[in-house]
Amino acid sequence: MGAVGGGIEIVRAREEHLAGVMALAEYWQLDPGDSGKAGQTGFLVSDYTIDDYRERLTSAEHFWVAVKGTDVVGFLLAYSDARIGPEEWLNHRIKSTMGAFLVIKQVCVAQSVARAGVGSRLYHHVLEQWTQSPVIAAVVSEPYNEASVGFHRKLGFDELTRITPPDGRRRMVWVARKPREQLLQTQYTVAVDLYKHEDNTNWQKLNNFLYITAGLAAALGFTFGADKDSVSAGSARALGVAICFVGVVSALAFAQMLRFGRRYLSARKRSAIELEEVLAWHGGQRVVGRDAETAGNDWLRQSPTGLVMIVLPLLVGLAWLGVLVFVVVR
Repeated sequence: MGAVGGGIEIVRAREEHLAGVMALAEYWQLDPGDSGKAGQTGFLVSDYTIDDYRERLTSAEHFWVAVKGTDVVGFLLAYSDARIGPEEWLNHRIKSTMGAFLVIKQVCVAQSVARAGVGSRLYHHVLEQWTQSPVIAAVVSEPYNEASVGFHRKLGFDELTRITPPDGRRRMVWVARKPREQLLQTQYTVAVDLYKHEDNTNWQKLNNFLYITAGLAAALGFTFGADKDSVSAGSARALGVAICFVGVVSALAFAQMLRFGRRYLSARKRSAIELEEVLAWHGGQRVVGRDAETAGNDWLRQSPTGLVMIVLPLLVGLAWLGVLVFVVVR
């Protein structure tokens, strides 16, 4: 038995809980033919009857309910690959490629306790006890469910694959494996090193751009400052136009390189933050992602410095364009 808070407890499902389990399952059933049944929020795709749930009371390794008093406000049904039925195409497909696993077949929570941590606690209740094999969860992914993606990642799941079973409903399959701490630490070090490498590369690009711009400006100044007898006006103008054109192209090229460099940097940062979430669950501390989700701290996720890096070459490009016009009409 496990306490969740707010008078909610997690207990093994029993016969007296089945009516409440069935009511929740019917409410969250994904049934496009009956829009009034679950509105637009249904997601359960297994048409379990109360007899199916009754059979799972004894056959499933994990069948837990969250109860508040006598009310069932959530439940989780999970069982090993040895207990999957012949009609479970997706689970048999995963077994053929992955081997042994525990599948979280169904989990749902009553709207009255939404965002109270009941779903997370049900997951943790299983993850803390099951150590024999990986744990998987297949979630309907069309339409894309951002809340579900964030929920599973926060619990330490990784996306395993996306697949469309014969029922035509595309699934996103998540997997949680018992982490090896040394491997996690190594991966986190690699993620941070890649982040720092990308950051240094962006600054090197900007430095190179400034060197090239200074060189072109010096060449332009020399062209128009040279002795009139040694360089004709027409030649000086042609050379000046060429230098300005190179300056404009250089500015646009570096702006594009820095734009994509900023994207790569953001991707590396997200990877580090995701690894930190897993490490935090196992006793670590958040460093890169600390306070990033706090209101008003959007700049921690996307630094304004990166935007300045992109805007600076564009401004220089506009300046070169202005000089080019001046040289042409001069």
